[in-house]
Parts: sequence; C-alpha cells; structure tokens
Amino acid sequence: MVPIGYMIRAALRCDTALSRAMLRACGVPVPRRFRTGSVVRASEYDGVAECFANHGSPMDGR
Repeated sequence: MVPIGYMIRAALRCDTALSRAMLRACGVPVPRRFRTGSVVRASEYDGVAECFANHGSPMDGR
C-alpha cells in the first residue's frame, strides 16, 4: 500500500486537476501557482498578427 505522505509529495510536484483533488482529499492546502504561459507581456507578441495574417491561399497560384 502506498503511504499517504508519498501521495501528498507526489501531488505537490504536479499541477494537474488530479493532483489538486488529491491534496484537497487529504486535507492539504492547495498551493496557488501561476501556470506556465498564463501571464505574458504584450511586448512578447510582436509579429503574431503578421504570422496569422491571411495573404491568400497557397492554392491560388495554380
């Protein structure tokens, strides 16, 4: 049988819905973490509009 302490340590290493549910079920407070990519500065999006701009279909040049 897996000890509860091991399950709690494993759940603290991950940030998934299942790990948060495990922590809640064991009565351990769930730490708040910023998810990777959740907060990005607007200056880091340079060129995204150009990348997704539709300049015509590649099939138009037949």
